[in-house]
Amino acid sequence: MTSMTERPEWNYSIQNLQQSLKDVMEGEFTPQEIHEVMMDTIKDNMRYYKACYNDSVRLLALMKGNTNKNIKVIDGDSYTEKEYWEGRITGKDFQEALEKYGYEYTPGYDTSKFKLDSDNLHGDKE
Repeated sequence: MTSMTERPEWNYSIQNLQQSLKDVMEGEFTPQEIHEVMMDTIKDNMRYYKACYNDSVRLLALMKGNTNKNIKVIDGDSYTEKEYWEGRITGKDFQEALEKYGYEYTPGYDTSKFKLDSDNLHGDKE
């Protein structure tokens, strides 16, 4: 494996990343803490650039004569948060929504398929 010092094409920022990773790995941080910080940083970066994109789309619309201040930017999601919380999203979309909206999801259930009136469940009755 080639070390960073042997890769002159790598710039100062990536070299700082390598040194920072080395520092935290040699420190008192757990792998989970390091992972969490890295994930949070990546997600913050994504949110920042999405906000920049949304503002750019709105500015472009304004430049083209659309004066609607409440213009919505469609970013490709095929579902809404309401649909997620109502349990109407499945498959890959569900996994994406789970990451986007949170883990406190409890789907509804069909009460006609869930009955506790079976005689086998009540052994104390004769």
